[in-house]
Amino acid sequence: MRADAAGTVRDALIAAGARGLLVADENCPPEFLAGLPPGTRVLSNRWDLCVAARDRGLEVSFSDFELPATADLELIACRVPKERAVVRHLINQAWHALAPGGRLLLWGGKHTGIKTHGKEAATAWGGAPEVRKLGTDYLAVATRTGATLHSLDDADYEALRPLLAYGGRVLFTKPGLFGWDQIDPGSALLAAQLPHVFADGPAPGTLLDLGCGYGYLSVAAHAHGAGAITATDTCAAALLACAKNFAAHGIAGEVVPSDCAEGIAECFDLVLCNPPFHRGFAADQELCARFFRAAAGHLHRAGRALFVTHRVVPAATLAQEVFRSCEQIAATPSFQVHLLQGPRRAPLT
Repeated sequence: MRADAAGTVRDALIAAGARGLLVADENCPPEFLAGLPPGTRVLSNRWDLCVAARDRGLEVSFSDFELPATADLELIACRVPKERAVVRHLINQAWHALAPGGRLLLWGGKHTGIKTHGKEAATAWGGAPEVRKLGTDYLAVATRTGATLHSLDDADYEALRPLLAYGGRVLFTKPGLFGWDQIDPGSALLAAQLPHVFADGPAPGTLLDLGCGYGYLSVAAHAHGAGAITATDTCAAALLACAKNFAAHGIAGEVVPSDCAEGIAECFDLVLCNPPFHRGFAADQELCARFFRAAAGHLHRAGRALFVTHRVVPAATLAQEVFRSCEQIAATPSFQVHLLQGPRRAPLT
């Protein structure tokens, strides 16, 4: 057995072949995918990971963690997701996907709650917990031995549920996407600027909601008169919720799986964005910078972009690399909103 958890998991997936499945979310390291042989089965809720996996010849499924209920897999492996509801959902789903004697391998650092997840999996499956340290990470193994699953409380993970009323209609959301159980205060600050921004001229005929989440900014822009809206995100849960909200609010447009609008050829009158600055458990400023570049590359020459960022993000510096004009139009102790104009025509990446 190898001395590190990731290597042990990789070897187990290779040995399982077609009866193995890697479940990959944003915490799955790209180098882990690179070490898998062509044909390895991968299920991911992240469009960017699916594209990367397909490029490496892996057999890929894109979904909101919809594992096959075939009871014929030998092995399922997953680096621990950040949200507890997701982990519990995967534990419940894995039991139905694995054949008797099949194993679920979870790995991650101590800070991920791996020990607790390992114990919960063993309890749900009627076995003894098996958690050990391998290198800097921990590996938890659960074996499908019991005849009955004692389902864990996964916050009814699969269900879209109402959050609040907006404009006389409900906003739908679900676990598995960022800030799913609240209105993000940064997005709320950006939405509050829309009447002022739209008052400067006609409402935008076309709008790109870049990193749409469950579509709160799209719904707000639609309420203030925006025309056709394209909403894009790399998270399957976000796309499901956003599509539901487009239908509920009668929004003309489409919801598109994409990584930072990659593959979208159109240019827009307005881009709205509340960019992420974390990837899984880790801060990632370059990820945030990619959203600024994507916005600049998807605007008409006279188009505008509205960005809200946490105050720790050097938004003005990032914006000035790809926009000629950057004006801060609102701020709180935690967030800042910038109006960006004059895209420098950065590449569409």
